[in-house]
Amino acid sequence: MNPLLPATASVACLALALAGVVAIRDKGPLWRFEDGAEDASQIRHGRVRGLLDALGARTGPLVLRVMGRSSRAKVRRRLDAAGRPGGMDVDAYAARKGTLFVITAFAAVLLLVQGAWFSALPLVALGWIGVDVWVDGVARRRQAAIERELPDLLDILAVCVGAGVAFRPALGRVGEAVGGPLGEEVETTLRQMTLGAPVREALAALRERNTSTSLGSFTTALMQAQEMGAPLVEALGDLAGEMRRTSLQRARQRAQRATPRVSLIVTLLIMPGAMLLAIAAIFLGANVGLGGLLDGG
Repeated sequence: MNPLLPATASVACLALALAGVVAIRDKGPLWRFEDGAEDASQIRHGRVRGLLDALGARTGPLVLRVMGRSSRAKVRRRLDAAGRPGGMDVDAYAARKGTLFVITAFAAVLLLVQGAWFSALPLVALGWIGVDVWVDGVARRRQAAIERELPDLLDILAVCVGAGVAFRPALGRVGEAVGGPLGEEVETTLRQMTLGAPVREALAALRERNTSTSLGSFTTALMQAQEMGAPLVEALGDLAGEMRRTSLQRARQRAQRATPRVSLIVTLLIMPGAMLLAIAAIFLGANVGLGGLLDGG
């Protein structure tokens, strides 16, 4: 039996089960349109999300027990690097992980009943690592964006400080101008300083929240300039030039690594197709029938 049929049936059964629970929890049209402002699709979306949240509230504590204390610290650092998408903390991460695992495990059980164990095992694995893969992808893209935006921030910050603007107001203006993930990090750092955190602690927290090496060099240079009283404008200019050179070297390295991959793709895909086309053209040009060759005549 084709394993796609049991998989499709499993997803359909799960959707029907969720729709049935939503229908049971429905309290009638007066309850649905109580506010008079919500759209019907938004209400249905809120119900489904409420069911998923309820499932996550039951499975999240179990996932936290399995993770352990050291794993929670690693997850917290990964969430910080990803910018805590949707305000996600460790508890919300565990809830989503448990919800996804239960849903995929349910579908995998239905597949096992049909004898499609080859499709069930990858489905369970996907349910356990799916949230991790998503968080790591968000963190990688976010840190790459910070790497790209940081040299521009340093140049603008050097100009503002050289024009006589104090460091904190200059950093706030530059953060608003740059925007994006780097602007969010700058805003968070300034908010910590406003709430009373020392400059060194706020910069150290900025470095710990992110895995960008360029941002780590930036915070280290700022802390050294604050402690030693070194001219900040020159340090920022030199650091921006060094980061641009490093970014250029990384781009060249990525291009060098891509060359063998392109050669492999050409060798495995394009060359066999070209050879088949050439052989077919030779046979067609010679008026030789492939059926006659296979029959031995």
